Amino acid sequence: MQLLTLLLTLAQIPEIAGTPTDFIRMRYTEVEAGTGVAARPGQEYTVHYTGWLTDGTKFDSSRDRNTPLKFIQGRRRVISGWDAGFEGMKVGGKRRLFIPYQMAYGEQGRGPIPPKAELIFDVELLGAEDVKLAIAAQDLINPFEEAASKIIGLAKAVPEEKLDWRPAPGVRSFRELLLHVSYGNKLLLWLATDNPPQDLFDQRVRDQQKKEIEMVSKEKAIEMLTESMAAVRKQLPTLRPAVLDREINVFGKPSTMRGIYVLIDTHMSEHLGQLITYSRMNGLVPFWSQPK
Repeated sequence: MQLLTLLLTLAQIPEIAGTPTDFIRMRYTEVEAGTGVAARPGQEYTVHYTGWLTDGTKFDSSRDRNTPLKFIQGRRRVISGWDAGFEGMKVGGKRRLFIPYQMAYGEQGRGPIPPKAELIFDVELLGAEDVKLAIAAQDLINPFEEAASKIIGLAKAVPEEKLDWRPAPGVRSFRELLLHVSYGNKLLLWLATDNPPQDLFDQRVRDQQKKEIEMVSKEKAIEMLTESMAAVRKQLPTLRPAVLDREINVFGKPSTMRGIYVLIDTHMSEHLGQLITYSRMNGLVPFWSQPK
């Protein structure tokens, strides 16, 4: 308590009366110290376990199935008592964990676990391996990459003489459609990174609408498409969950940064469908539909 008082004083935190009360407390018994490598946070742990209720009821056991459990520490794929319970262990070690209900299945319980149940687990750490860091935007990257590869593939398949073909007056041509996707990617990326004021955004939309009708070559259109996709590809993997959850206004409506990248995916997919229709109407078979 003297150390705690000193730390509070140094931190200039106002003193209060009363004694701190233990609220949630997890305990464990070291059954057998491991002799392998020390487990580190964020690794994938391989464990054997048996779980009991405090009345002695066994509710689960990986040993009975002879199938160890694997989980990545800290990713909330297991109860929080498990995320915390292997700290300081070495591979080969065994512990008995006493997990309060707040760090297990809470006030509601689950399946054979009754409400507010403290759980007891005998665990053995069989292995601890490093894992590749998860990319927060992976769910956005996957559909983007699929649409990007197909759009580029169709763009390359369109003959130069067909670039100005359009299904009806007033509808975008092949060339205009490719430029629209390219400029759309850049516009939405700009919205995500700079969050421009509405008047500046509207002006850029008007400017891009004029550029979409420029008579660029097929090679130039594909180059612009590729560059716009590379810009998105460079940005997405760097985004952290907190950045993706950042609130932002999108087209006058409240959304998040993730919402903008969802729009990029949606916009790409929408015009991929349009490109497929154009291709079919001109007797072009998408490369992924061609016999192998």
